[in-house]
Amino acid sequence: MSRAGLVDHYIKESAKPEFEIDQIRKELEPKGVPEEDIRAIVRLVDNDMQKRELNKSSRNKSKEYIRIGAVLTFTGLSITIGTYTGAIAMGNSFMLMYGPIVVGISLMIGGWLESKK
Repeated sequence: MSRAGLVDHYIKESAKPEFEIDQIRKELEPKGVPEEDIRAIVRLVDNDMQKRELNKSSRNKSKEYIRIGAVLTFTGLSITIGTYTGAIAMGNSFMLMYGPIVVGISLMIGGWLESKK
C-alpha cells in the first residue's frame, strides 16, 4: 500500500474511540515500512486528529458564547422592564440597561457566526 493509502487508512481508523496513535508504528514496523515513512504517516494522522479536536472545541466555545449572550440579554431586559413597570422601585424614573443588552446580543451573534464556520 502506498504512503497516501496508509495515511487515509489510519485517518479513518483514528476516528474510532479505541484508536491509539502508537498502534500505527506497532502495525507498520513488522511489515518493513521504512522509518521515515512511519514518522510521516504518524505526523499526518496526528495533525488530522488535532484538527478534529480543535474544531470540536471551537463549536463548544461558540455555544458557550451564545449561552452567555442570552443570559446577559435576558438580565438587561429583565432589569429594564422591571424598573419601567415599577416591579423594581426606582421612584419616577427607570433604568435602561443597554450595556448588557448590546453586549449580550453581540455575543449571541458572534457565537452564531463562529458556529457557521
